[in-house]
Amino acid sequence: MSKNSLLQKDILVTDTSSLVTFPDLINTVRDYNIFIPIEVLEELDKLKTYKDHTGVAARQVNRHLDALRKRSSIFKGVPTENDSVVFVICNSDLKCLPETLKDNVDNRIISVAYQAQETFGNVMLTSEDIALRVKCDSLGIDCCNVEDLIGGRNDDISYSGVSTLEVTEEIIDTFFAEGEIDPSDFDLQEVYHPNEFVVLKAGQQSAILRVWSDGIWRKLHYAGTTKKFKVQNIRPRNKEQSLSLELLLDPGVSMVTLTGMAGCGKTLLAIAAALTELQAKHYDKIIISRPAESTSKEIGFLPGTKEEKMMPWLQPIMDNLKVLLGKNGQGYVSMMFDKGQIEVEALSYIRGRSLLKTYFIIDEAQNINIKEAKALITRMGKGSKIVLLGDLEQIDSTRLVKSTSGLGVVVDRFKEFEGSGHVTLTKGERSKLATYAAEVM
Repeated sequence: MSKNSLLQKDILVTDTSSLVTFPDLINTVRDYNIFIPIEVLEELDKLKTYKDHTGVAARQVNRHLDALRKRSSIFKGVPTENDSVVFVICNSDLKCLPETLKDNVDNRIISVAYQAQETFGNVMLTSEDIALRVKCDSLGIDCCNVEDLIGGRNDDISYSGVSTLEVTEEIIDTFFAEGEIDPSDFDLQEVYHPNEFVVLKAGQQSAILRVWSDGIWRKLHYAGTTKKFKVQNIRPRNKEQSLSLELLLDPGVSMVTLTGMAGCGKTLLAIAAALTELQAKHYDKIIISRPAESTSKEIGFLPGTKEEKMMPWLQPIMDNLKVLLGKNGQGYVSMMFDKGQIEVEALSYIRGRSLLKTYFIIDEAQNINIKEAKALITRMGKGSKIVLLGDLEQIDSTRLVKSTSGLGVVVDRFKEFEGSGHVTLTKGERSKLATYAAEVM
């Protein structure tokens, strides 16, 4: 590795705790030279035999590194898809640190960061170990945990799918008269994304428009704007629910992401739209899934078939189906399962499938990682639609944060894609208690 090439990027030194807590770290951070001390590889080798999340994570990191090794020499540096370069560093040296420090793995990792800082001057060490971070700070080494690192430098997940714009009454009058407006005709050249919604306001007047892929702003086509609009006898209770249904009912939108607090109606809306689309024969079947706990790999301890194992995790969705289908809901649900019109699927069994004319709903998608999100989306064949639902404020996995959640990354990276749409629902509709709890806890 040449000094000139390393000076072009900041250096990130990782310890074992960061890699085990965030196994996708090296594939997530952007534009870094990532230094992995060889002592970290030794620790990962010991941890890989553990029978818990730690062992799973250690094996996952080892697979990532093995895939990089097959492409090029990790000693010389291997580029990642996010414009970072991964190196394994073998020259830890305690002589550069105070003599009182013991010869252990943590101090050798610190010595790698210290030497890199002395040579290049642009180094950050990431660790989930508080004591190690304090020690680094005492030695003048910049140090942070991964959540702070990624939150500061990775994906912007603030996109809500709905914007508000103050305009003149003339613009709103034109929209109501013609049903659409070309923003360039009114010098409205701010940046908007395909399938984003714009709320126009002029004094007491307002209008809701959808940005279409050709850049023209048009009225809602599928959800309608009247109070009589219903889907499976469900009437939207607020603006964001109506906008969600606009995307959920549009066969031209092949992926929809809905985020928001518990009780805002994400799951109910998605199930109602899926049933409507199935009845209209736009799709052949509905597939429903949900991560078991924090990942999709932990259903084996439950007895029974795959469907029986998944059922406890999918019970909230089954409850919604029964509500939508009325007093005979249990019978209808059973009949649709028997006909193959509704399936439940474990996320771990999705790889290798090609889903055609399928309405695929992933509930609690905040608990999938980026790799799992990619595996799901790339399964979608012609005529299919995938809907990812979740609350980025309620991530159950200890190995994910907002910006490493597969749902959060999808919201950000697909906002420019004309076949995708997103809405953040902001109002709880389950009950005052549920809404208050979501806000204060």
